[in-house]
Amino acid sequence: MKCLVCASPSDYFSTAEVLGKYSVDYYNCSACGYVQTEEPYWLEEAYASAITDSDVGLVRRNRELANVTKVIIALFFDSKGRFIDYAGGYGLFVRLMRDNGFDFLWNDKYCRNIFASGFESPEPCQEKIELVTAFELFEHLVDPAAELNRILSYSRNLFFSTQLLPQPTPQPGTWWYYGVEHGQHVGFHTRESLACLAKRFGLNFYSNGAWLHLFTEKRISPPLFRVCANTIIVLMLAPFAYRKSLLMADFSKMSGTSLDKKVG
Repeated sequence: MKCLVCASPSDYFSTAEVLGKYSVDYYNCSACGYVQTEEPYWLEEAYASAITDSDVGLVRRNRELANVTKVIIALFFDSKGRFIDYAGGYGLFVRLMRDNGFDFLWNDKYCRNIFASGFESPEPCQEKIELVTAFELFEHLVDPAAELNRILSYSRNLFFSTQLLPQPTPQPGTWWYYGVEHGQHVGFHTRESLACLAKRFGLNFYSNGAWLHLFTEKRISPPLFRVCANTIIVLMLAPFAYRKSLLMADFSKMSGTSLDKKVG
């Protein structure tokens, strides 16, 4: 096969049972290390539920990402700007960021917006977006370059998460992130494959070396980014990224009345 990231030859790597019944071949790029499945014919079944039952870490992950993101924004971007969470799932992250004072909007073609209803991004979006976030998305992409092109139409700054492949490359079924039980993960990145995508779109690439990454036109300090993308260290930095919560303003928008009056 041809690598979906860099177009180099991608050789047969292994076979695994997906969704407990499909024998699926995996291919490993000889140049950038990207691992991809064969053409994923099982996705309609895999996405019978947009969020998999095995994603039990969803709430904890969103809380951690909210803390990291507000520090990343405070240090490298305009905190007063507008932001979009792409493939935002149930809207929990957007709600957390708005509660923290950041003007985030939700965008997702497939999932129901439960927690951030009323704060969807307009389509087409004509306004300037300071930064897009896209968490736990890249491993789902059937065509990474095409989807990245769509994301970058909102902003040339993208903060995202995806687990980097361990080295040596593990066999499918021996590493949890392959997600063979739910079948939604079809592409797995190395640092080199993400760097290749960034170069393809003329962007700088920064990574904490594990799961948090940034594509941006800005030039920033790589060590400083790694510090800010450390979920433990960021707990000490988060108070310095304080902004007035949008909770009261959001309540007024959705209810037509002031939260102060409602409480009184």
